[in-house]
Amino acid sequence: MARKVRYYYDEESCTFQEEKTTPKSIIRYTASLFSLAALLAFTGLAIYFFAYDDPKNALLKSENQELVNRIKEFNQQFSSLEDRVDSLQMNDKYYRSILGIEAISEGIWNGGTGGTANNIYSPNMPQELITAEKTIDQVNEKVLMQTSSYTILVDLLNSKEDELRHTPAIRPVPGRIISGFGMRMHPILKYRKPHTGLDMQANKGTPVRASADGIVKFAGRSRGGYGIQVHINHGAFGYESKYAHLKAVNVKEGHKVKRGDIIGWSGNTGLSKGPHLHYEIVHNNKKINPIDYFYGDLSPEEYVKAREEAKVDNASMD
Repeated sequence: MARKVRYYYDEESCTFQEEKTTPKSIIRYTASLFSLAALLAFTGLAIYFFAYDDPKNALLKSENQELVNRIKEFNQQFSSLEDRVDSLQMNDKYYRSILGIEAISEGIWNGGTGGTANNIYSPNMPQELITAEKTIDQVNEKVLMQTSSYTILVDLLNSKEDELRHTPAIRPVPGRIISGFGMRMHPILKYRKPHTGLDMQANKGTPVRASADGIVKFAGRSRGGYGIQVHINHGAFGYESKYAHLKAVNVKEGHKVKRGDIIGWSGNTGLSKGPHLHYEIVHNNKKINPIDYFYGDLSPEEYVKAREEAKVDNASMD
């Protein structure tokens, strides 16, 4: 096979001359090949690094995405936790109303006095992480407030323990309210008159329980329209309770009773339309609405329902 002849342009003679194979020409040719190969390799590496992640960067990106997903999950859990803390605050309001102290304002509860308002977040911090930290701060602030509030409530409860034992706080019978406190149509006399208690559903023979600790002031049949009844004096805090239209009594005058003790059984004695319990509370010689004194055995939802029942303007049972 014939050798391939190469030519080059000779600038001195301005002619093409046959290229002689010499060590110098071989070196020059090899160097040009290496230069071309290096250029191609560099170009390939540049394309690879700009277009694709190296294994280390790819791993970091994967880990970062996993962290972002975890933070999102934590944010959902924090929101759920905040909802639970808010439900505790609803109970806190309820207990504060019972003890007669002011509730934590919505502004303080939702905004707090510190927490996120005083924190500065790095502008380079991922938004998911900022949201998580804000939620943590809010929940932490609410937990601190709620802990402090419960401490106050427990201390106040301990100081008022004797008073609370002698304050009516439960329903004397479990039945619903048939007629509430206020002006009502009398079922027998047929005219509107003050109804000074609550009529509560109770079949004959239903146990009637004392709504607070005290001493029996009267037990038996009265000359008025209330038939057989029990009056309890609850002591130095000014409360009395009355239970009327009973079938029979289980106590005598002078007996000491505890909240929840059975003092008699419901009936239909006196001027009554049918079996039920008429229940009254007197505070400092003034008859007051007993609906405000059922907090001891009702949930907040049941208490709201009982208040709605008592508002109905219907005829009373006595």
